[in-house]
Amino acid sequence: MEKYFLIGKSEEKIRLDKFLKNQFKNLSRAYLQKLIKQGLVLVNNRAVKPNYSLRVGDKIGVQIIETPTSVLILEPDATIPLEILYEDDDVIVINKQAGLSVHPSQSTPKGTLANALLARYPEIKNVGEDPLRPGIVHRLDKDTSGVMIAAKNDRAFQFLKNQFQGRQAIKKYVALVSDRIKEKRGIISEPIGRFKTKQIASAKPRKGLRVKKTRPAVTEYEVLKYLDGYTLVSAFPKTGRMHQLRVHFAFIGHPIVGDQKYGLKKDRLLLNR
Repeated sequence: MEKYFLIGKSEEKIRLDKFLKNQFKNLSRAYLQKLIKQGLVLVNNRAVKPNYSLRVGDKIGVQIIETPTSVLILEPDATIPLEILYEDDDVIVINKQAGLSVHPSQSTPKGTLANALLARYPEIKNVGEDPLRPGIVHRLDKDTSGVMIAAKNDRAFQFLKNQFQGRQAIKKYVALVSDRIKEKRGIISEPIGRFKTKQIASAKPRKGLRVKKTRPAVTEYEVLKYLDGYTLVSAFPKTGRMHQLRVHFAFIGHPIVGDQKYGLKKDRLLLNR
């Protein structure tokens, strides 16, 4: 499918990927960025980057490769249980259970927290920047349980987004990690990047694999209790990298119990916020 757009005054200086997201609301921004990088989106017949700033008169050509898995649509699902801890006219505070994905993805197209929220609060459908995660401003891994907050309107969404981006929101996790951590308090300051396999990893090469796109990551922790062969800790991520706590505790030799990706493959991930 091919689509063409002519940029007018109202679209001037908008990022290309954001413009396309407004045009194709059922496609994820990541998918559209991938199209741009693959040269399937041309501006004035030339390839550009996703952050290209549009100009009046630009002609955009988009070639969308649609497959059964490329288009995700958020549908309400009232069968998914929701534990609401608090709500008012602006926000919803939810206790997310372990095993529940926050929003649809190619691997989990339905049965997520976002599906449940849309069923219970249909008014949030257009809140935020992504139709697959209406009102949702932060994330928790699928196998992590804990408290999440969602916005009921755009004003609240922007306020919460600014809080998280400005690191004004305090995040506290409780995790059960393998073996005994000697230091009762500590700071793990280790950049996090990706292997070419897209697996999240520590920035230090392992087994000859080169890590790319590393970003600073800092986690503070405190030992709460020693158990037989395990340590219960409080963890405070000072940055918000994907899988940060899982990667950091694995890096210091104490992977979170049940971590199927970075640690010992036992039961479910024992991480709670």
